[in-house]
Amino acid sequence: MRYVALDFETGNASPLSACALGVSVFEDTLLVREQVSLIKPPSCVGKFHWGNIRVNGIKEKMVADAPAFDSVWRDFADDAEGGVLVCHNAMFDTAVLCACLAHYHLPMPECRYICTVKVSQRVWPEMENHKLDTVSDALDIELNHHEAGSDARAAGLILQAALRETNSADADELAEKIGMRLGRISCMGTTPCSIAKDARGGKAAHSSRYIQNKGENTL
Repeated sequence: MRYVALDFETGNASPLSACALGVSVFEDTLLVREQVSLIKPPSCVGKFHWGNIRVNGIKEKMVADAPAFDSVWRDFADDAEGGVLVCHNAMFDTAVLCACLAHYHLPMPECRYICTVKVSQRVWPEMENHKLDTVSDALDIELNHHEAGSDARAAGLILQAALRETNSADADELAEKIGMRLGRISCMGTTPCSIAKDARGGKAAHSSRYIQNKGENTL
């Protein structure tokens, strides 16, 4: 199964203000390609917001000569088609992706997606929280938080860790074990990645070996 882990950074509250995209492509368990690109947002999104700049460190002058989203996406369109997108907080990243694709009149990929926030909540429910930096630290994943390439790689590695933890062959088996439905993107629209109603409020079907060994006082 092909997994395309991706992370967007944005310049302001508009989903069209994507100013960086990190992508890590996994073929089953193997990381085969990764890339990070700055993006020049369309002028219609307005100025970058200081709050976004404080988080990701990307200023307007840094992307003045960067390619537009349509040029950047060409490198990954084939990877996304038929694959499984992997995002930490997939609601945000898929909204940015779909908004940018629509703005540039690009076809929506026919693909599914999985949110590693929801995955980590089900697989490691004892964690203090399920933010990217918290989960990455607990799983010993190196992270330069809010750098798009690093965030994308971390999301992909969190999914790989969850597959190992649950002894799942792929995302479909993982989803079945933890009571999740993968999201879907297509030309007909999107459906969310969600936890099945009968699984909400419960714990994952197995205990976390990592947390048992680590001890809750260190999380």
